[in-house]
Amino acid sequence: MKTISRIEQEVNQIRLKIYEETKDLTPEQYKERLNSVTEAAAKEFGFKIVVDTK
Repeated sequence: MKTISRIEQEVNQIRLKIYEETKDLTPEQYKERLNSVTEAAAKEFGFKIVVDTK
């Protein structure tokens, strides 16, 4: 039997936490949450969000 590494365990915990936070959201609420998280990451790490590349 394969032993799950500490990193895999941590990733699984994060994935479950996100699932619990989002499982009851409507598609609109999910989109708002995703936009909020993305904008915060862009601000923190200094990158731009490109909406359309055309």
